[in-house]
Amino acid sequence: MLNIAVVDDEQTHRDILTKYIREWKNAKRLDVKVETFDSSEAFYFIWCEDQRYDVVFLDICMGGADGVSLARKIREKEKAITIIFTTGIADYMQEGYEVEAMHYLLKPLDRKKVWECLEKCLQRKEEDVKTILLPTEEGLVKIETDKLLFAEAMDRCCLLTYQGESLTVKIGMRELAQQLETLEEFTFCHRSYLVNLRKVARVCKKELIMDNGTVVPVSRRLYKEVNEKFIRVVVGE
Repeated sequence: MLNIAVVDDEQTHRDILTKYIREWKNAKRLDVKVETFDSSEAFYFIWCEDQRYDVVFLDICMGGADGVSLARKIREKEKAITIIFTTGIADYMQEGYEVEAMHYLLKPLDRKKVWECLEKCLQRKEEDVKTILLPTEEGLVKIETDKLLFAEAMDRCCLLTYQGESLTVKIGMRELAQQLETLEEFTFCHRSYLVNLRKVARVCKKELIMDNGTVVPVSRRLYKEVNEKFIRVVVGE
């Protein structure tokens, strides 16, 4: 599944790009959803509530906030999304480096070049670290699982230690575990703790020492299972 956003203040360009994306989708027989926005502000409002997009095609020169400014705001919160600039002026290379844009598409848009960008996006999506969408007070947030150290049960919520910071998500521990069940590095070490074994520095009888120095408890019942899985998943690599 690829979620794609097209942000351009000109209806003609939105229609052309959407047409090329849908033709590519049909040719590849892929599950692709395309949404269009006529301004940076309109996209940013939705994106702040729901960071579900994998790819965003951004027109650089728009009325109101321009595409480069929007890209900078996105990069402050999200590193995984693929940004592709669309423009009639090839003068923004430095800004592209700053926001890690994957490509520039010069207008008038060429179907072949759009398709080549989409192929790269698909390849990146397939190679990317797994991400999951989790609900917070501010809306849905995309979490890169390899940056999640551990989760602690807090009533009906979970407190995540993620990228060195704390983040409260509005789901229970069992539901979180279900979203991570296909990743063997995640395991319960205690009824209230779910850990990423790849982020464990040392396994002790009663506790785990995480890479950031945090101590997480290990129950007597789960110690053997956790230790064996740590050896298999991490040490055995």
